[in-house]
Amino acid sequence: MHGGAEAEAIDSYRGFLNRQIWPPLLGASAISIIIVAASVGVATLFPAEYGDALTILSITTLGIACSFVPLIRQIKKTFQAGMYLIYVFCLVVGSMANLKELFTRVNWPVMGFVFFCIFGSLLLHAALCRLFKIDTDTMIITSTSAICSPPFVPVVANALKNREIILSGIYTGIIGYAIGNYLGISFSYFLKAFF
Repeated sequence: MHGGAEAEAIDSYRGFLNRQIWPPLLGASAISIIIVAASVGVATLFPAEYGDALTILSITTLGIACSFVPLIRQIKKTFQAGMYLIYVFCLVVGSMANLKELFTRVNWPVMGFVFFCIFGSLLLHAALCRLFKIDTDTMIITSTSAICSPPFVPVVANALKNREIILSGIYTGIIGYAIGNYLGISFSYFLKAFF
């Protein structure tokens, strides 16, 4: 399939309510629930202090394992269904935000660390893209995916008037989620061990 057609399909909800789409999607949802239940079950076998980390890593590992199963991978509109749930989650969490609390109870050390991580990674990314001669649009879309997450990719691609970069942004974001879970938790326990 042509890259443009793939890019158009990946953020398209056309046919989402068709009868042929829903039964497999419900099956995919059932698999997701089983993965979460199994991950929580595994976490209960270990001390409570490791519970959250083990749950996250188990969900990540089982999700990656299921992505290699052709029957699961071929279910249509799973990405769109996941994006829809992310949008609902973001809307609900955003509506609960208290801006007064946000601006009056700022934890400045944490704010400084977040600022350093976001802008430091952005500068490092820009430098590496320049070094390896990666085009500006790809640099912008992968940075958006890494810092803001994949739901923002189609919006930025439309603003750049370049739908061909949607796939690279979404793929790097999903891979980043997986690697970030492992690295983030490992780094957390590394720091905990020394400090």
